[in-house]
Amino acid sequence: MMKPKRGNFTLDTSRLRLHPLSLGKLWHRLSITSKFTWAVVALLLLITQVAMTSWLSLNAVVRETEAAILTSIEVQAKVFQMDAALQDARQLEKDFFLSWPSMGFSSASQDYVQAHREQIDKALDISSQLQELLNGGKVSDALRRSNPELVAYVELVERYASSFKEAVALVGTLGIDDVGVLARLEQNSRLLHDTLQLSASSELMISYREMQSVEKEYLSNRQEDKIQAMYEAVERLRQGIQQAPQLNATQKAAAWEYLNAYELAIREIINLDAQIRSKISTFDEQAASVSTKVIGLANADVQRSRLEIARTSTLATVLQAMTVLTAVLLSGVIANIFATALKNLQAEQEKSERLLLNIFPEAIAHRLKQEQRTIAENFADVTVLFADIVGFTELSARISPTDVVELLNQIFSAFDRLADRHGLEKIKTIGDAYMVVGGLPMPSEDHAEAIAEMALDMLEEMTCLSTKIGEALSTSRPQHYTIRIGINTGPVVAGVIGTKKFIYDLWGDTVNIASRMESQGIAGCIQVTGATYERLRHKYQFQERGTIQVKGKGEMKSFLLKGRHQDDSR
Repeated sequence: MMKPKRGNFTLDTSRLRLHPLSLGKLWHRLSITSKFTWAVVALLLLITQVAMTSWLSLNAVVRETEAAILTSIEVQAKVFQMDAALQDARQLEKDFFLSWPSMGFSSASQDYVQAHREQIDKALDISSQLQELLNGGKVSDALRRSNPELVAYVELVERYASSFKEAVALVGTLGIDDVGVLARLEQNSRLLHDTLQLSASSELMISYREMQSVEKEYLSNRQEDKIQAMYEAVERLRQGIQQAPQLNATQKAAAWEYLNAYELAIREIINLDAQIRSKISTFDEQAASVSTKVIGLANADVQRSRLEIARTSTLATVLQAMTVLTAVLLSGVIANIFATALKNLQAEQEKSERLLLNIFPEAIAHRLKQEQRTIAENFADVTVLFADIVGFTELSARISPTDVVELLNQIFSAFDRLADRHGLEKIKTIGDAYMVVGGLPMPSEDHAEAIAEMALDMLEEMTCLSTKIGEALSTSRPQHYTIRIGINTGPVVAGVIGTKKFIYDLWGDTVNIASRMESQGIAGCIQVTGATYERLRHKYQFQERGTIQVKGKGEMKSFLLKGRHQDDSR
């Protein structure tokens, strides 16, 4: 026996997807309150999301860039401190070279050389701190790449310190104790002076003093443009010695020896000065190049961080502006939805208002809108009118239902216009019967006269409508349509009854008797009770009909309203 195969179960996920049309239908099915609520929620979520995203991103970037700015500023401060230490060292160096000729080499060394070394050590210590900063994680790549140059800078400072030490040693060669080059220069200058004085030649002494003057000027500032002037002064004095007749051969030989030794000392001093300058001359440019570059990179890093903050702030501002714009647009949509809802609600309220006023008197409708549950009032004096169409039952059996409704609509619409004209309150229609009352819900003194006027106008209106209705119904033979009317005056109870399709209605003997006046009346006539007759007999013409049997009341005297008195025609 073969086992039945199991069917494969597959889930069609495509049916689970929400189609845009389905969403549209779902949206239209929502109530106005739900649409407004969802729109407001969406707006708040959008504003919150964009605001939080902008705040978090801006906060993160600001923290990072502020840290980078602080590090870059610290780098700049360290570079400035290092430069300041080096500048102090260079100033001590200059002071040493300017002061040792007058102070003496030993005194100048004690005052300046040790202080110079302290400033160099300070600069090297700051450079070590700089290297630690550049190796950290809060600097840009460009600034971090300057670290090797900073290492080279440290080596440069060390070489400078070594060169300065060598230069000091060279200065020692120039002027230490009484055996330095300057001492030999001074000794040969003095011996030459003594020899030249033996000649008693004023020209030779003038040349000697010129040479001494150029020498002192050079030694005071070490300016290279004075070197040639010294050589020229030595050469002029040499020629003067050679041509001086006052000196004998021995004196000339001694003078030449001292002058040559003097010139040799001058050349040695110039050579030593050149060596000293070469030891330290290139350091300023190299040190300035490195420090300028590091400061420039730090400035660039600060500027980059500030630009990053500005860019992020701009982006956050743009996002916030877009959020505001979207919020404004969405607010417009919400406002449009709300305005449409209010417009529809107003239209529905106006429609309900019109419908309510068509069903109830205005005062009663107002009380119903205020949710007054029980509405019942006693009216001591009103006039009630009932009217029905004579032969309507036979007529409705011969015409279509549509024609029946059309016939009643024409007649009762005309009666409604008459009720409005005379300020009366239509109560209801029952089949082909029409009920209207005067004197409520707002009491009035002329309610009986208003009902009488409406009754007479109703007869006239039916005469006019009879021909039109016959033509419209296309009956085979002409037929006259008329009504009978019953009127009574007295007290009633009025109120609203029911919970569904409730109406404003009247109760009491006055209503029942008015109905009997209509049902037992004469076609084309207006039958009234004695109470109504007494109200109207002075203004209207009546015909006494006699007594009629009224169910529940026995015999009652009735009258037929024929028209207005001639002197009271309206």
